[in-house]
Amino acid sequence: MQIRTRLTLWFIFVTTLLLLLSFIFIYINFSNSVKAEFYKTLQTKALMTVAMLVKDNHNFERQDEQHIDDENILPTKENVIVYDAALKNLFSFNKGDDISESTLRTIQQKGELRFRIGQYDAIGINYTTSFGKQLIIISKGMFLSDELLRLAQIMIITFLLFLTLTAYGGFYFAGKALQPITNTMNELDGILPKDLSNRLRVDENKDELARLSLTFNRLLDRLEEAFNIQKGFLSNVAHELRNPLASIISGIQVNLSKERSTEEYKQCLHSVLEDATDLEHTSTHLLELARISSKSDTILFGKTRLDEIIWQSKAIVRKSNPGYSFKFEIDELPEESDKLMINANEALLKTAIVNLLENACKFSPDHKAIIKLSVLKNNMLSLEIKDTAPLIPESEKEQIFKPFYRMSATSKFKGTGIGLSLVASIIKIHDARLEVKDNAEKGNIFTILFKMSI
Repeated sequence: MQIRTRLTLWFIFVTTLLLLLSFIFIYINFSNSVKAEFYKTLQTKALMTVAMLVKDNHNFERQDEQHIDDENILPTKENVIVYDAALKNLFSFNKGDDISESTLRTIQQKGELRFRIGQYDAIGINYTTSFGKQLIIISKGMFLSDELLRLAQIMIITFLLFLTLTAYGGFYFAGKALQPITNTMNELDGILPKDLSNRLRVDENKDELARLSLTFNRLLDRLEEAFNIQKGFLSNVAHELRNPLASIISGIQVNLSKERSTEEYKQCLHSVLEDATDLEHTSTHLLELARISSKSDTILFGKTRLDEIIWQSKAIVRKSNPGYSFKFEIDELPEESDKLMINANEALLKTAIVNLLENACKFSPDHKAIIKLSVLKNNMLSLEIKDTAPLIPESEKEQIFKPFYRMSATSKFKGTGIGLSLVASIIKIHDARLEVKDNAEKGNIFTILFKMSI
């Protein structure tokens, strides 16, 4: 069922319910008012009848019941009955209306009682005549009101007419209310993957639909950025993989073009090995980056000591790069080893720290990096890696963590531009914070802030 139809049905239901309750309330109140007038008429008729009868005082001294039994008078639905204090029937317009003793006793006790006699309504009054005689007067009649019947007819016609207008109006106004959403859907259908630059129009009303359009536009901004990153990523991947493959193929083709010496073949194999190593290094980083991006929720974490991970990472870097050196700065480390514990995935965190250490040494003229581990307030640990490399411009401090981005100052160094993006992804899934700032003396400081696992 479409929203427009559903809204129309709800509108009809609510409006009909309110109208029906209003009509019932009006009908009941009007009916009570008319019925009160009816009982008042019965009461007046009863009192007038007794008033005429008491003119002849002897009428109530006779012991025999009196009736108006004129054959020329047609029987009516109405009747007036009079009883004395001993519950003896003294007078009645028509025969056949016998009132139970319990009802008569109730009238004597209450003074006035409204009750039913078959399908007729009746009112009983305990009455005292001017000469002190106690009487019970009962007036009976059938409640029929032309005004009430007319009101019911008017209400039924009005209800049906109003229901028809409500259905039409609800359907029309629901369509008008949903028209902006329909327009938004049509605009969204016109935005294709090949061109994500189009945006939805935002009304100046600043209502919920305007907020919805703004939300969609922000979503489109993120999608466009993601598509652009993906395009650039695929382009850079193809470039980074094609270069070493082309170098390997061309080197092999050149060496196979004619007979060469053993030394020349060794040089070719060394060149192929170097290109294959670069290719393996690039593919490993790409696989790690893809695994972290797609399965960050399934990566296992455990408690581990941060200082031990730093020492192991330093050993890995020194093993592959014997010319690199490190200096440690310890800033009041705690005596309790538990305060150096963090919740981490050891393998991934080692990968991140190794990348930062390798970059710090590679881009520093003296191939040396300074490592500083500190315990901060609020149960935080700080790891700083300082280098003496060229300063990173402020405008590029966020760009360096994007895949394949390389600064012009470091273009002469061999690399793929994947390392720092991998570091940023690893730090993010560890719920840590990575910052870059200028060193007071020279170079840059990469700082990672971890939460203690206590």
